Amino acid sequence: MALFVSLPEVTVLREVPVDLTPGEVLRVRQGSLRPALREAAAEAVRIGRTLVEPAAVMREVEVRSVSGPQVTLLAGGEVALTVGPKADLLAPARRALAAVCTIGPALEGRVHELQSAGEALLAYLLDCVGVVALGAVGEALRRHAEDRAGSLGWGVSPLLAPGSLVGWPVTGQRDVCHMLPLDVVGVRLNDHGVLVPHKSASALIGLGPGYPSTHVGSVCGYCALVSTCWRRREGGAA
Repeated sequence: MALFVSLPEVTVLREVPVDLTPGEVLRVRQGSLRPALREAAAEAVRIGRTLVEPAAVMREVEVRSVSGPQVTLLAGGEVALTVGPKADLLAPARRALAAVCTIGPALEGRVHELQSAGEALLAYLLDCVGVVALGAVGEALRRHAEDRAGSLGWGVSPLLAPGSLVGWPVTGQRDVCHMLPLDVVGVRLNDHGVLVPHKSASALIGLGPGYPSTHVGSVCGYCALVSTCWRRREGGAA
């Protein structure tokens, strides 16, 4: 069970259960599954279990208005986010959960070491372990949003992420991240608007009585990568 730690206006999520298995890791990879690949995946999982440090920091804020591509939140003061043409996904929201998830820097560092040592396959599969682990933190965030909305008798929006939602570039992470104390989970935003460690992600989830769904869904149909995403091609869109 995940551990939630409450700070003033902020919730920190730690000790997220992460189900790391070779089968789950190999779902991230396209192509045939040779025995050597399965063995390498098992080794990547063994290594990854010692390196993953899942965590998330989140803050619930008021949604002031949605006008065209812009969403205005109240987080101490007004925060204006230019979400783009799908900003209307937050139109029913009275509140929004802003969050950053991460698995920490250790796995990423080990991937670079393996690459430098010429262990390309193991490095790749360990990176896949990181993708699975970060996805597990995202699922914990979704459940938290659903539980919070349920306690209010509300519904929830899909999970909206800068860099994924069409029209909302990755640089939009700056506005989300400025509402959060990233240092409590060991994350920072670099000069290019990218989160470090790289196995980190930001998100915004709307909560309000106008949403018909009680489950945080996907915006795959609105994703900036909709035409190239291998998950959609394999029928595995999250």
